[in-house]
Amino acid sequence: MSGKQFGRVLLNTYWWLMALPANLPAWLADWRNRKYYPRVSEEDLVRARKSDTVFICGTGSSVLDIAPREWEGIAKHDILSFRDFPRQYFVKADYHVTGEVDDVDEYATVINENPLYDSTLFLVQEGFMATMGNRLIGCQKLRKGAPVFRYRRRSRGILAPFSRSFSDDVVHGFGSVVGMVNIAYLLGWKRIVLVGIDLYDHRYFYMPPNQTRSVEKAGLTFESPFTQGDRIVDQIGMWRDRMQSEGVEVYAYNPRSLLTSRLPIFERSSLVQNSFLKSE
Repeated sequence: MSGKQFGRVLLNTYWWLMALPANLPAWLADWRNRKYYPRVSEEDLVRARKSDTVFICGTGSSVLDIAPREWEGIAKHDILSFRDFPRQYFVKADYHVTGEVDDVDEYATVINENPLYDSTLFLVQEGFMATMGNRLIGCQKLRKGAPVFRYRRRSRGILAPFSRSFSDDVVHGFGSVVGMVNIAYLLGWKRIVLVGIDLYDHRYFYMPPNQTRSVEKAGLTFESPFTQGDRIVDQIGMWRDRMQSEGVEVYAYNPRSLLTSRLPIFERSSLVQNSFLKSE
């Protein structure tokens, strides 16, 4: 083991011990109460697909630039949302992924009260360190009867290749959107379109344009570029090159997104023209 690897082990051990008081009760609650939610299998998730195309929806302010006719076109395909996208009332979500959560009570309330999430399939992180996912399920915050698939993740903060199986865990890399691309690959979509992944600032579609979230790290404002933006671009760009050789395309929806330095821009007019339809 190299000195760098040993240092990472020590750091991970330190954070594991520091998080123990929060993680243990959440993990125990999840172990006791996960039975109250219908269990969804990987096969169920794949069968629920209605298209070969998935739009992964994030929270960047560029979401507000999408016209109603575009949303109608997007809705013909599958929509996988994450983070705080449930604050929207633009489009019905087919899948929603829970990983990072700032306030689990507020987060659950937003989802539970949004009718666009009434028939959504939920992918919720599990494992000892998945405190928020464990609280969401273990404390029964998510509405009763919501169908749930549990996944684990790995390689946080590491430029790792994408996982080829849920049994090998989902690669988180340098940001949540990286894991979403890995999940989309695992579920078999052939066209992956990243929506609302801007990276050039910390503006969000659900907040005033000149307001900074209270949960941002010290020193960051709404004008600050995304902290790990360059690394996210590099990782998704690297994956895109490999996925393309396997017949999977990855696009950026926002033409101003930092992702466009490595990804092609999705042709938005194709949605209105109904020319981007499901492959038979």
